[in-house]
Formats: sequence, structure tokens, C-alpha cells
Amino acid sequence: MTKKRVLVIVLLLTMLFTAVVGISKAQAAYPSFTISEVKKDESVTILTQDMIKNLEWKVLMGEYNTRGEKGIEVATFNSGAGGSLSATFDIPDALKGRAMISIRIESLTGGYYYYNWFWNDQDNGSWPTPAPTTTPAPTTTPAPTTTPAPTSTPAPAVKYPYFNIVAVEKDKTVSVEGKNFPANTEFTVLMGKMWTMGIKGTEAGTFNSGEGGEMAATFNIPAALAGFSRISIRLQAKTGGYYAYNWFWNNITEN
Repeated sequence: MTKKRVLVIVLLLTMLFTAVVGISKAQAAYPSFTISEVKKDESVTILTQDMIKNLEWKVLMGEYNTRGEKGIEVATFNSGAGGSLSATFDIPDALKGRAMISIRIESLTGGYYYYNWFWNDQDNGSWPTPAPTTTPAPTTTPAPTTTPAPTSTPAPAVKYPYFNIVAVEKDKTVSVEGKNFPANTEFTVLMGKMWTMGIKGTEAGTFNSGEGGEMAATFNIPAALAGFSRISIRLQAKTGGYYAYNWFWNNITEN
């Protein structure tokens, strides 16, 4: 075989490999689901995208910010032909009255899982109460002589800041609207890859919460994240420990 013919064969194999890789990348898709409807203390409806076909899934619900891990199993379903499908699940009694609820779907085989959260009762819902640390009982309990009056009024229930995505201009900007923000607090805006919750992301701006409560702002999408289909965004207070995060599809959308 001549050197010329060998070179031609090598070039053809290289072109074929490149074409196959290109097809693989073009067809890559990441399953996810969004919340499409909530009936307070009754049910939540989800809409999936790019679902893996013909797998059995279980649905878990739990306290907010738990990602649904080790949550209450509320249903199972089969993804059938995959792609997009809508399904409605009952909210378990143990979570009725909660302000926000985490929801998670896990495949029974293959190790796939996806999670999200939704508002159940935005105005009057309750928040989980942290379990107290264990206090050893005293060996003897002397009777009190008097019961002093409390020195201060108990602090009101904490409301956590949150925000929603209201508009996106692909690779350029994202607009958000939020509620329950603490007053007069400096926040840093971070963006990163999907599933990172924006932790240690690229700084995309700062803002001051002013009088607190509601906020609305538009931030530039960092050049390093241009071209990503989905992006995590996080608003993190410089003091006080407050933070909120969300994610968005990096394409042209407007409410």
C-alpha cells in the first residue's frame, strides 16, 4: 500500500470521527422539570423536558432547601416515550401548611434524579422549626421562688428571601424580581453552571436591598457562561448570611 493511500485513509477516518463527535454533542440534552401549577395543600403539577424514556420513577416531597432527599414518597410513574410529559401529585399531609416545599424525582434504576421546589402558601405558610439541641436533665429540680418576666419580646418568624426569573436575553442579561429581602443589605450576584446553585460562581454584579422586602433588577450574563443552555444564579448577602438562588434557560424569554 502506498504512502499516499495510507494518508487518504487516515484523513477519512479522522473526518468520520469528527462527524460522529459533532452529532453526539448536537444531540446532548439534560432532563429537567418545572412547576406548572400548584393547588394549595392539595397538589402540584410538573412538566418534564428531555425525559429519559421507559424508566420507573418515584416522587418525593420534603422541607424546603432539602432537594427532596429522604422525603415523603407520594407517587411513582413510568416515563414512557420520554421527552415532555405532565403529571400531578398530591401534597402529603405532613407538608400541608408549609410556605415552600421541595420536590424530587428519582429513577428506580440508573441513578437519575432531578429536583425543584414550589410555593405552597406564599402568604401564610409556616416554616420548619429546627429541632432543639438535647439538654441533659438536672439530677434535682429545685422549686423556683419567682418567675421573672421575659426581658424581651420573642422575635417574629423568619421569612427567607427568594426571587423569580422574569426575563432573559440570551447570552446578555437576566431580569429577576424578589421578595422578603432584608433591609439595607449589600448583595453579590453570582452565576455558574447548572446544579451549582451559583456557589463560587462568576460575580455578575452587586446591589443594595434598600428598604427591603421586594426587589427587581437586571444583571449581565458573564461572557464565560455564554452558550450554556441553563445557568444558576445566586444572590448572596455580604453580611448576615442571607442568600437565595434559582436558575434559568439561557434563551430569549419574557413574561
